Amino acid sequence: MIAIRKLSDLTQKERNTLFQRFGDDFTGIMVNNVIPIVQKVRDEGDKAVIEFTNKFDGVTLHEVCATEKEITAAYHNTDAKVIDSFTMAIENIREFHLHQKRDSFIYTREDGTTLGMLYQPVESAAIYVPGGKASYPSSVLMGVIPAQIAGCKHISIITPPSKDGAIASYIGAMAHILGITTIIKSGGAQGIAAAAFGTQTVPKADIIVGPGNIYVTAAKAYLFSQGVIQIDSLAGPSEVLIIADEQANSHWVAWDLLSQAEHEEMAIAILVTTSESLAQKVITYIEEDINSGRGRHEIKKQAIKNAHIILVSSIEEAIDFSNHYGPEHMELMVENPLHYLTQIKNVGSLFLGAYAPVAVGDYFSGTNHVLPTGGAARFSSGLGVETFMRRTSFQYLTPSALQQATEHVSRMSQVEGFDDKHGDSLRIRFR
Repeated sequence: MIAIRKLSDLTQKERNTLFQRFGDDFTGIMVNNVIPIVQKVRDEGDKAVIEFTNKFDGVTLHEVCATEKEITAAYHNTDAKVIDSFTMAIENIREFHLHQKRDSFIYTREDGTTLGMLYQPVESAAIYVPGGKASYPSSVLMGVIPAQIAGCKHISIITPPSKDGAIASYIGAMAHILGITTIIKSGGAQGIAAAAFGTQTVPKADIIVGPGNIYVTAAKAYLFSQGVIQIDSLAGPSEVLIIADEQANSHWVAWDLLSQAEHEEMAIAILVTTSESLAQKVITYIEEDINSGRGRHEIKKQAIKNAHIILVSSIEEAIDFSNHYGPEHMELMVENPLHYLTQIKNVGSLFLGAYAPVAVGDYFSGTNHVLPTGGAARFSSGLGVETFMRRTSFQYLTPSALQQATEHVSRMSQVEGFDDKHGDSLRIRFR
């Protein structure tokens, strides 16, 4: 089912395929499908959103946004024990993200130049919460809580409606708990466009975050390229890379790989290990689960075809591979995992030891599960409070400070051909 390969036997082409894996080019989808949808929503607002939701989802909306009554009802229709578990998760997520707040700063040089940086929230944010194959209320928490901590004045949720035109109950319940009153009942490019431009009933967002399908990703990319919104990242298939030594529990490793595989058919699960014996046991457990027909069977069966098991000679070699791979999630199931912490780079979220499966971070521990995929962890980070912040630098100069700078600015602007007005805008102040 899954081939075991030695890292040393992989060709450069095979390595490049693993390292350069973002996804299919969506230029055609953007040009032929997404841009016309976005432009029509821009021009026609709610009417276009309702039309496209009916066309793509087969749902007839009477209004684009959920009513307060609908959101409240979703909360009251949710089991109390479910509410308790999500409420505890909210506390953990809020606690962790409060540590990410940044303070503005200001200082003055001896020459009288005062410099500083203001950290201020983006005023309006929208959180995309996927729907369709499943409902993801945990994504409400992961998007809304850091935006609230940042201080965004208005936060809305974008999510596809159920077949009856209602919001998913769990998503509405989380919105109610967090005090969110705007839920756009439309997914895909039309939902993104509604939040990006604003409509007759939808407030305009300045930033849109959260993963979605290829139409959501293309719409976010297009609207960002047009300067309409800021975005977090371009989401690809979910992925996990597990580094395990011979002491790791093979049953646990197999379940952690399968927990990623059950996300979606294109999910990627990779085991990098120093033990061929462990690898064989993991394969046995995976095969038993797939053959059992349990859970999201067809999705796991398809996704596991994307899996890899790679043998290495040392944990250091495994970490070097991971650093080049840049996984969304990385589990380090080895003896004394903290010993390797400073060697690990380019990971969206890191799970250390045998008792830190990805699922605990996805839901409960407090870290964020909206993370860079497709190797983007090599140059970007997961969703956090800073995602919803702007930073503005400022300067105040005394006459003496500016006069001391004049000679140098004149000389530098002359080098670049701007001395006439750049340089003279300083000199004129001292004539």
